[in-house]
Amino acid sequence: MDTKSIWDQFCYRNLHEIPVFLEMIGKLQEFKNKNPKITNYAKGSCCMNKYLRIAPVSLCRTAGINYKLANMGKLTFVLISIFLILSGSENIAGQPEWQKTYDDPAVVRKMFAEPPLFYAPHAFWFWDDTLDAALVGSMAEEMTRQRLNPGYAHGRHSGSPEDTTLPSLPSDQWMSDLWLDCFAQGLNKAEAAGMTLGYCDEYWWPSGQAAGRVLKEHPELRAQYLKWDRTILKGKTQDRLLASKFTVAGRLENGRLDAATLKVIGEGKAFEWTAPDGEWVVYSYQVDYHSGFDNGEVNYLDPRLTKVFIPMVHEKYAARFGDKLGNGIPGCFVDNEGDFGWQMAWSEYLPQRYTEMKNADMRVTLPLLTEKDKDGLFAKARFDWYEVVADVYNNHFFKPVIEWLKAHDMYYISNLWEETLMFQAQAMGDFMHIQRLATMPGTDCLQMKSQLVHDFKESQSVCEFEDKPFMSEIMGVAGWEQTPAQMKMTVNSITAFGITHIVPHGIFLNRELGTIPYPADWFTENPYWKHLHLWTDFSRRASFVNRQGKLVADVLLVNPIESVWALTESYFSSEYTTQWDSAILNIENTYSGIMKALTGNNIDYLMADRHYMKTGRVKTGDKTLYDINGFEFSAIVLPPMFIIDQEEAQKILEFAQKGGLVYLSGKLPQGSPEKGANDPEVKKMMEELKNLPSVTDFGNGPASFAGLVKNLNEKIAPQLVIEGTKDNLFTAHRKIGDHDFYWIANNNDDAAACNIGFRDGGGLAEIWNCENGRITPVGYIEKNGRKTISLWFNPYEAYWVVFNPREEATNVKNDNAGEGKLYALDGEWTVSLADAGIVRFTSAKAFKEDNNSQAINQSFLEVGYDDTDWPFENFVRT
Repeated sequence: MDTKSIWDQFCYRNLHEIPVFLEMIGKLQEFKNKNPKITNYAKGSCCMNKYLRIAPVSLCRTAGINYKLANMGKLTFVLISIFLILSGSENIAGQPEWQKTYDDPAVVRKMFAEPPLFYAPHAFWFWDDTLDAALVGSMAEEMTRQRLNPGYAHGRHSGSPEDTTLPSLPSDQWMSDLWLDCFAQGLNKAEAAGMTLGYCDEYWWPSGQAAGRVLKEHPELRAQYLKWDRTILKGKTQDRLLASKFTVAGRLENGRLDAATLKVIGEGKAFEWTAPDGEWVVYSYQVDYHSGFDNGEVNYLDPRLTKVFIPMVHEKYAARFGDKLGNGIPGCFVDNEGDFGWQMAWSEYLPQRYTEMKNADMRVTLPLLTEKDKDGLFAKARFDWYEVVADVYNNHFFKPVIEWLKAHDMYYISNLWEETLMFQAQAMGDFMHIQRLATMPGTDCLQMKSQLVHDFKESQSVCEFEDKPFMSEIMGVAGWEQTPAQMKMTVNSITAFGITHIVPHGIFLNRELGTIPYPADWFTENPYWKHLHLWTDFSRRASFVNRQGKLVADVLLVNPIESVWALTESYFSSEYTTQWDSAILNIENTYSGIMKALTGNNIDYLMADRHYMKTGRVKTGDKTLYDINGFEFSAIVLPPMFIIDQEEAQKILEFAQKGGLVYLSGKLPQGSPEKGANDPEVKKMMEELKNLPSVTDFGNGPASFAGLVKNLNEKIAPQLVIEGTKDNLFTAHRKIGDHDFYWIANNNDDAAACNIGFRDGGGLAEIWNCENGRITPVGYIEKNGRKTISLWFNPYEAYWVVFNPREEATNVKNDNAGEGKLYALDGEWTVSLADAGIVRFTSAKAFKEDNNSQAINQSFLEVGYDDTDWPFENFVRT
């Protein structure tokens, strides 16, 4: 039935209610526009199941409607439902796939075998050679044959731009008419296959420079920082101070700075100054030029930058491709790993913004970045500086590009330094803040770091709390020894870490493979290429399911970035900081160790910075929970901290006072951003916290992590109880509607048998096989509140175990349980091979160069080359 028929029937039967209905439709439309989540529930299925279960009175009241339901009765409710369904359907028709979610498990089931091709991996496609439209078109077409999206075109040089013997993309071809013509060729091939081609918005990296064109046209946007010089003067001593941007002085008491005495004593030209009584320290600041942490040459703290940069790049795509933006061109991969500037980065706007945010003169706080004062105000000064720098960087570099892309229905992929808290402080200031801005937060996963959870978890937390897709650039610089087994292991683990958008690094336009700087190359020269669709299909199904619903996590780990900010004087005090405060190293090592311990024991968790901790709330009932955006946590874990936001501290204390589980790892914070390193209020709260019965101090250091895991498993029923193979078993639990989805991945090179007891879920148990799209029922034994399934995994096998409460459980034999049984070895055993004594092995070996060259020596590839003296290693263990 079409919309007109519905309207005609309504008018015929309810003429007297038309004014009310029109008012209702208008209000609902306004409500829908302000609450896009409503249409999310309609996406894919045109079914508003979640909202149809809400009483019409409450829905209308929420929307602010004068509903008059007494006269309209059930028909009004039906029409409200129809309106929401139809408006959701219209949204689908013109809505990019990346914006959709399918939260109805029945729809996810129907789509599982053949999910949208957008969920297939997207190549990081390096255009690193002289452009050839025919080559671009043929390569794009070949990628689509393996169901690999051509991904993101990235203009690059060879890695050594000064070496003209190596192929590179001429910088003048980037964003030229030829570039756009070649892009059109690739886009046409992608669209013909129902796939997409996006772009990177920079030649090489970091983004924002437009291949040097920004500075060529606007040299005033060159990156700046403050150099500083420190001098001590005795009272009544007159000194001639050199010209400076500004000069600040403060009194020393017993060798320690009194922050209350800091004042600006001069700026501009050289001047004479006589120190008052006592001992004084004088800081002189000069503006100088220095590329940033990641070699960015432009000033990312200058609001004028994006006004110049966006027209040079993004608007050229819009002018050429128009409405293809947001469709065939779905988004932009922004290869800017974080680079707000060098050390004490500077722009003329920065102190102005500081005054707006802090109602203070930034200049008189700068000595506290490099020197601790007697009252501990340095901690507040450093927090304030980083917070303002992050605000300017985020709102005047990232946000304008993100908003431009959003206006064109395109996503923004971030690709930032996430490796350590120190990197985050140096390069971005506030990592999780930037990830909240991005429409598709991402992570840069080099080599086989996919097997380590550390670099994923903060970004995954943002994506879960904000309901955003999550990108990973995988296996960067993995080398020519990269194997299909590693490719499968990578997808297995990153799916457990929440990835929904996979970008393999990479495919090179330059086909002289001996010259590429960052191998491997994922293209036709590989024996696996003709089978790559098996990998892309597996990835597509895994990512599709992973994008739906929400993660189930019992534990919340607090992010301690403010404590790192407060202890960073060494960063500002040396040209290249390698020595960090021992307290920072302890924070980083413990924070990372907690992540590793929880993941290694299949305890899932999310992470909260001060923003999420302050937006969260304590919920009481059958048990005490901490709720952040609908995610409910049974326990909060604190790493060592130096300072903590007062409101954040109060909420953690309230949670513990009401019986919530809190775990401490050594040093509790004694200060705050509000008061500095010594905050009596925080000290009082922390003293009370550590003495509450629901609080456990599990100590500090690697040996303590086992105690944390043990206590958590005793206090909170584990989501999974695993008997059998446990090592390298990657797991995650998602809730999609009323279904429970468990990702189980065996990243061992041996088969694995295990019995897994599942805490949550009921009804029919199934295995959703991402390799072939099949859904198979499995039986389980229910005992002590758990559903235990005997599972068998081939090497590197992974699948979803799904509980469907809408169907009754089955007692079918588990085909995937294998024929073997688990036996405990007790005493001496004699083991014989099951295959009639045949031992299979491979003679394949890999050459290992013993130098650090980035490229293969071309002579190695020549016919007749003598390789008898090469060092080899076996591919497999014998």
